[in-house]
Amino acid sequence: MTFNKNDSFTYNDQKVTILDVIGEGGQGEVYLVDYNKQKLAFKYYKEIPSDDFKYNLKSNIAKGSPSPNFLWPKEYIEFDDETCGYLMDLRASNYVSFVSYLTGKNKFKNKRTLLNWCIELVKSFKLLHERGFSYQDLNDGNFFLEPDTGKILICDNDNVTADKRSLGVLGKMRYMAPEIVRADKDKNTGERQMPDTHSDRFSLAVILFLALCMGNPFEGECLKKYVIVDEKAEYEMFGSNPVYIYHETNRSNRPIRGYHTAVINKYPFLPSYIKEAFHRTFVDGLKDRENGRTTELEWLKLLCKYRDELITCSCGHEYIFGFNEKKYNTKCPYCKKETRKFCYLAINKSKILLEPNKYIYEIHVDKYSSNYNMPIGKVIINKNNPSLWGILLNLPNDVVVKDKEGKEKTIAKDGVIPLINGLKIKFNDNAIGEILTNK
Repeated sequence: MTFNKNDSFTYNDQKVTILDVIGEGGQGEVYLVDYNKQKLAFKYYKEIPSDDFKYNLKSNIAKGSPSPNFLWPKEYIEFDDETCGYLMDLRASNYVSFVSYLTGKNKFKNKRTLLNWCIELVKSFKLLHERGFSYQDLNDGNFFLEPDTGKILICDNDNVTADKRSLGVLGKMRYMAPEIVRADKDKNTGERQMPDTHSDRFSLAVILFLALCMGNPFEGECLKKYVIVDEKAEYEMFGSNPVYIYHETNRSNRPIRGYHTAVINKYPFLPSYIKEAFHRTFVDGLKDRENGRTTELEWLKLLCKYRDELITCSCGHEYIFGFNEKKYNTKCPYCKKETRKFCYLAINKSKILLEPNKYIYEIHVDKYSSNYNMPIGKVIINKNNPSLWGILLNLPNDVVVKDKEGKEKTIAKDGVIPLINGLKIKFNDNAIGEILTNK
C-alpha cells in the first residue's frame, strides 16, 4: 500500500487525510496528516513488521513517553492487509537536525546552549533507562535541536524496547558499542549480546563527543588504511579494533591534521574531567562494559560543572576558568586577553561563575532535584548603573543574605541579590552559598 496527497482512511471513526510527504527512511515513510482537526505525523511501514515489533510498539504507546523530549508514538494503526503505522506529534519548525549542526549549517547560540542540549540528551536517556528501555538505534540522525535554547527532540522511537531484546534493528556501526558490532556472546545467556543500557551508554558518549568536538572518537589515522570506508573498514574501526583517538598510551589513531581540524581545535580546551569521562568510556569501557562506562548521572554532574565554569571574553569566546584544572586559564585561549575579574557563587560543591544572563539552577540549591535546566536565578545588570550586577530570583521562598559585617537581610523570592564579595546567601537550610571573586 502507498499513500498519495489527499488520500484518506478511517481510524477510530475519524477521517485521517494525507496532506503531504515529510520524509522517507529505510523502514517506512512519514506523512503530514490531518486527524481529528489536528496536524500530526504518520509513519507507515513499507513492509509488514514482525508480531514482536507490533506488540512492542503498542506496548510503548500504552506506557507513554518517558520525557517530552521524545517524539513518542501516540496511536497505533493497523490496516486490513496487516500493514501498520503510528501517529505522533509533529516536530516544531524551530528545531533543526543535529546533522545540520555537525556539518556547520546550523550553530548553537553559544557554548552554554550546547551544554544545555547535552544535559537534556543525557537526562532523556536516564529517564528512558529507568523505565527499563534501551534505544537500540542511537545515531546522529535521531536528534534535533533548538539553536537558541538548547532544547532537544529525539525521534525514531519505534525501535525503543526492553533491555536485552532485539527487534532486528541494531544501529549504525559508527555509533554502536563494539560488542554489538562484533556480535559478542552474552556472558550470562551464551546468546548474541543484545543492545541494553550499557551499550546505550557507549553510544551516548559517542554523540556527546560529536556534539562537543564535532568528530567521531574512533576516526583518526586508521582512516589512512582504507581506500574506501566500507562495511569491512567500519567493522574494524568500530568493532574488532577500536582505538580511541585520544588514548593516553596508544597514539596510533590520533586525529589527522588538516582533516580532523574541528576535533583538533576543540578537544584541548575541554575540562580535564570531561576528557577523563570520555577516556574511561572509550578505553576502560571497551574491556568492562558494565563498570567502565560513564553513567548518565555522572555525565549530568560533569556537564553541569562545565556549564557553571564558563566565562565569556570580551571577544565573545567562551572558555572555562579552570577551577578544577592544574592551572587556571588566566588568558582567553582565542584572543589571549587576560581573564577579567569576576564573581562566582560557591555553593555546596559547585562554583558558578557569574556574568550577565548566567543562570543559577534548581540543582544548585536542592541536591535531590533532577531539574538540571530549571533556572531559579539569573544574573542581571542594573539598567541605571551598569556596574551593578545582581541575581534576579525565581524561587518559591525568600532568602536571607549576610554581609562581611554579619548584617542580615531578607530578599524576596522574586527580588535581586547584589553581587558583593563575601556576601553569604541562605537559599534553604541545606544550601548556603557565598559570593567570591577571583582577584
